[in-house]
Amino acid sequence: MDQEKPVVLYVDDVPVNLMLFKETFKKDFDITLTEFPREALKILEEKEIQVIVSDQRMPEMTGIELLEIVAEKYPDIRRYLLTAFTEAETVIDAVNVGRVHGYIKKPFQSDEVRATIMNSVEVFHLKKKNQQILEELEKMNAELLNMDGLKSEIINSISNEITPPLNRMMGTLHLLKSKIEGDELTEVVNILDKSVFKLEQFSMLAQQISILKSPGFSLEKQPISIQEVIQYSTIETSEELKELDIKLNIHVGTDAHQLKGDSDLLVSCLVNLIHFAKEHTPENGEITITSSNLNGTMECLVEDGGNNYSETLFSILIDQFSSNNFSLNLTMGIGLAVSQIIMEAHDGSLIFEKSKEGKGKMKMVLPNE
Repeated sequence: MDQEKPVVLYVDDVPVNLMLFKETFKKDFDITLTEFPREALKILEEKEIQVIVSDQRMPEMTGIELLEIVAEKYPDIRRYLLTAFTEAETVIDAVNVGRVHGYIKKPFQSDEVRATIMNSVEVFHLKKKNQQILEELEKMNAELLNMDGLKSEIINSISNEITPPLNRMMGTLHLLKSKIEGDELTEVVNILDKSVFKLEQFSMLAQQISILKSPGFSLEKQPISIQEVIQYSTIETSEELKELDIKLNIHVGTDAHQLKGDSDLLVSCLVNLIHFAKEHTPENGEITITSSNLNGTMECLVEDGGNNYSETLFSILIDQFSSNNFSLNLTMGIGLAVSQIIMEAHDGSLIFEKSKEGKGKMKMVLPNE
């Protein structure tokens, strides 16, 4: 059971204070004690510590000086300063120099200290989990980009492997959200939530590639209107656009815009294009979706706000997404790669153009019914 307790290092040059701290919190935490700041640094090299509490006035170095070193070498460890001195200068130094997460005043109140440390441990674990998720996501993306040709069975295996932990993490997140308090912890959970959502998107896109590129795959086409595709796509992306105050303008002609295809895949394609447009649209900007019938084809165009483009990037996108280019290029992101495969499966194409105003225009071109 002791191994499950939060691990706390307490540094104080007064032995009686060390014993008092241990007796007060030994049932709650796995406590390591030392009178010497330099010994504390050695302990950190040998043992995983989640929270450090240091007295301010010590002969070897001050608590602020110790916590400054800890902040540089072990930024994830939660750092607290314990002092009987409440001068404004000490508090400011503790925050700015030692980069402490909290300030505990002597004589401490055991319930307050206990609650503070428990909340800090939650933040410690969430940040660590978030970092692990991001590292795994980067690793999987790198592996996918470095594949010498797309192997459906490998991609499908990746998707199957990451789905179960995703489901477990989502359940844990919802449980945490219902119980936690405090702005800092809430912020960390939101970051983790977004990371999990991104990983979940990756899983779905990888699975789509696996299906579309599998031998013998045949697309079952059903009648569908482009209005429905646009409607479902805007519903899926409305919340994330709202967070950035990005307005979505939709212009659909009066004609029916009927076509044959897979509704879910076409919605996924358009959602990916909206995600791409979002990355190139500033906050409070606009994304425009326009559909039209031209010469026996249906075109659905997504125009972004023209943000974060260079002439080189424009050139790469125009070359990659042209009416006669069906080579797959994952360097533009797995979302656009999936969209290109979906268009190919529908006997259509994905085309990128640059507007006169310097905005990007990604266009789905599909044959009419």
